[in-house]
Amino acid sequence: MRYSLRLLGLLLSAAVGLSGCSSGGDSADANVRLLNVSTGYPALDLYVTEEDADTDALRSSNVVFGALGDYATVASGTYDIKFKRTGLSSTLRTAGEVQLADDSHVTYVAFGPVGPRFDVTAILEDVEEPEDNGRSKIALVNVAQAGGVDVFLTEPDVPLEDDSPMFPSGSGAMITEESGTYRLRVTGPNNISDLRLDVPSITLEENQVATLILTETTGGVLVDAILLPQQGAPITYKNTKARVRGAVGLLPGATATLTVGGVRLLNNRGVGVIDNYVDVEAGEVAVTLGVSGVPVSVPNQTLVAGNDYTMLLWNDASGVRVTLIADDNHQPTATDDMKIRLLNGFSTQSDPHHFSLAYAPVSEGTPVGQASSYAVDDGGADQRLDVQNTTTAATVATAAQPDVDLDAGSVYTLFLIADNNGNGITIVRKDR
Repeated sequence: MRYSLRLLGLLLSAAVGLSGCSSGGDSADANVRLLNVSTGYPALDLYVTEEDADTDALRSSNVVFGALGDYATVASGTYDIKFKRTGLSSTLRTAGEVQLADDSHVTYVAFGPVGPRFDVTAILEDVEEPEDNGRSKIALVNVAQAGGVDVFLTEPDVPLEDDSPMFPSGSGAMITEESGTYRLRVTGPNNISDLRLDVPSITLEENQVATLILTETTGGVLVDAILLPQQGAPITYKNTKARVRGAVGLLPGATATLTVGGVRLLNNRGVGVIDNYVDVEAGEVAVTLGVSGVPVSVPNQTLVAGNDYTMLLWNDASGVRVTLIADDNHQPTATDDMKIRLLNGFSTQSDPHHFSLAYAPVSEGTPVGQASSYAVDDGGADQRLDVQNTTTAATVATAAQPDVDLDAGSVYTLFLIADNNGNGITIVRKDR
């Protein structure tokens, strides 16, 4: 059900043919509306332009993020449908030569960040209701940009290993199911331990036709969901979790045990470890930390639902320190690019550091205990990464033995730590 704008005209033309309606004369009206789930554009407008017309006609204005605009009524016919940022004249996307049938209803879902990954998909809302009572029809639209996912609708207490996904790998063809209340769970593809969303209760009404829309979160991997009944109002299901991982940048020889919000992140792990992300209930959470068996007092931390975080453990002259760092695991905008940042856990040096890719500087002055901004560059094999002391300009570590491969479309962390002799070494971690 996820369509590129290049296909929208063809799909909507097919809908006209199936309805048996013409596009001229005294035909009835068509209805279009806009759902804005784009993280890149806080408010959007929808315009329609008749064939051979010189001007765009505004039909839905200032549809803010997370909102669904009202239906706009237009005479059935052929149009270019344009999507613009509210208050600006430039067009973000155009669906060309779309044929809108008599009495038809279409919801356009705008999604994605600023730039080429912004897109729009169409939901056709004139599907016949189920023939049998006690049944519902449901389709899936995955605009989360979190990669392929498996979608389960089960009884509340059914273990995922005892069931099969209703929509495997994000496939979205409309299916007919028994009406009722289900538990919605979204996981990574073929990986039930990689839980992206868990909604305890979602109801499919009798004789309902609905679309389940998966939308992106701030961190880029967890997802939210919207249930959109045909020609109805959306029901939003927000994620209540954040993903958190521990990273050990302490002095050489130290080990760490870390629990956040009652969830164990690290268990007696040594310097250089960046453990896997785990789901933690968002909000203000307690942190329990032990370093080499000695308890360390850490203030409560605040986790925002949908975010990814790295909790970095490091040292300065005052002792053990903890920094909660927000991670952006969205894929880069251009498909040929990759993203990389420096995570500075070099606790034996107090100077900031910067790093270069293929001898070109990409990040400067990252203090110990912090992460740099993400640098975006071409992906490719045999890349060389160097880290320099910002104060002395001396190279303290090189990731080039052998040169590292940085895959296009991926997200990386270059973790700088001290070895057992106090010298700098780096670890390249693929985050996505």
